[in-house]
Amino acid sequence: MSLLLLAGWSDSGVAHASSASVQAISVRAGSPMALTAPINGSNLDHFGVAQNFAAPGVIAALRDFRGGTIRYPGGAIANYWIWQSGTIDKPATTSGAGKYKPGRVQDYGFTLRTLLGIVRETGTIPVFDLNLLSSTLSDQLRMLRTAQGLGIPVRYVELGNEFYLDFNTYLKAFPSAISYARTVAQWAPAIRAAFPSAQIAAVGSLPQNSARERSWNRTLLSVAGKYINAVTLHDYSGPIVKDPSPAQALAAAQSSWRSTQAVLTAIPSHYRIWFTEFNLDQRSLSTGEPARGTTWLHGLYVAESVALFDQSPRVQLNDYWDLFSELSSGAFTSGPVPQPTVAGTALMFLTTASAQAYRVTPLLFTGAPALPGGATGVIGVSFNGPRGTRTVLINLTDEAVTLPVGTGTGLAPGALSMSVSAAPTTTVSGLTRTTGVLGRTITLPAYTITGVGFTVPTVAST
Repeated sequence: MSLLLLAGWSDSGVAHASSASVQAISVRAGSPMALTAPINGSNLDHFGVAQNFAAPGVIAALRDFRGGTIRYPGGAIANYWIWQSGTIDKPATTSGAGKYKPGRVQDYGFTLRTLLGIVRETGTIPVFDLNLLSSTLSDQLRMLRTAQGLGIPVRYVELGNEFYLDFNTYLKAFPSAISYARTVAQWAPAIRAAFPSAQIAAVGSLPQNSARERSWNRTLLSVAGKYINAVTLHDYSGPIVKDPSPAQALAAAQSSWRSTQAVLTAIPSHYRIWFTEFNLDQRSLSTGEPARGTTWLHGLYVAESVALFDQSPRVQLNDYWDLFSELSSGAFTSGPVPQPTVAGTALMFLTTASAQAYRVTPLLFTGAPALPGGATGVIGVSFNGPRGTRTVLINLTDEAVTLPVGTGTGLAPGALSMSVSAAPTTTVSGLTRTTGVLGRTITLPAYTITGVGFTVPTVAST
């Protein structure tokens, strides 16, 4: 059973606003969209594949996260992954800018049987990120067939990781976008012949900085577009100003999303988009970005990003970077008893609400406080699934707001509500958690994520 951390909860079910005034706003439902995949998930990568999956606390964290997909093995390690033993053999790399990354050889022992245990315990679906760099098509087909033989569903297949970057090992294997596209044109038909129901995605470039990146998507689709269903993108965004205020940081998520949508627009609409990695840009650390780290601002930022992804008709799935890791990036800490970070605390509202959902509805707000640049200060999304309607509301501002209940938006009188709120600089131990039952209105305190129609674990299950 999940244990709820009760410190900081209010018997009244309403967290008090820091200001005496509470702004009344209105909400209406947008156009509902069918979900064609479990939309919200996560990555594994180094910390994830190093976890002890025999430890009850690790499986409990996976269950609590309720991720629909899990990217295996995740990230750059996929390009050097030896699936038979769960080992990486990664040589040192140097980027075109001279940035050096040391090599790494490590046997994690994370085999397909480990992945099978995760699938059986949690019901999550793997996104198989294949090794196109240091393996062969026949070997990777053997991996997928072995997985299927064990009972692991082969539903989503991703052809490598971030080959648009200018690392020397990537450039040696794929000197140009066309060389990668030709490889996709060979691999994808063979995978489809072996797994006719699988959806196959190729690496797309969201960065558009270098000539390689700017031509990447166009070249990929012109050469190999007929063989794939989806394009993967990695979204690491963040404010571009030094020491941004909370409002500037949270507005940056929406301005970044507008830039991302421009890249999506250039990709024909019949291709679905998989965000197989997203988080705040680590470069934000060097510019004093307060959201990148252990504060509630980080949690609000990533939850806002997921809500924007979930409202897009183009996005089929998104996987947070990453599941088990450091406090500054993971949804959970690593180790035998993982605990939610600020990001994990926020993300679990979206993963829980969307679990097994078959429809998503954006919520549209009128009269909400604005963030810099005209970004909306309140964002929301509602999911319909076998357990009814589950709604997530996010107040990104320093003002409390009140919404009417009973408007056809998943906000029904008598529904259970659960909120987490805090000042933007608060760490995970200082978050205020509140439960209640909806009456005729619902109040969202400043800097709050609220779930309606469901509950969210706040510490690892035991």
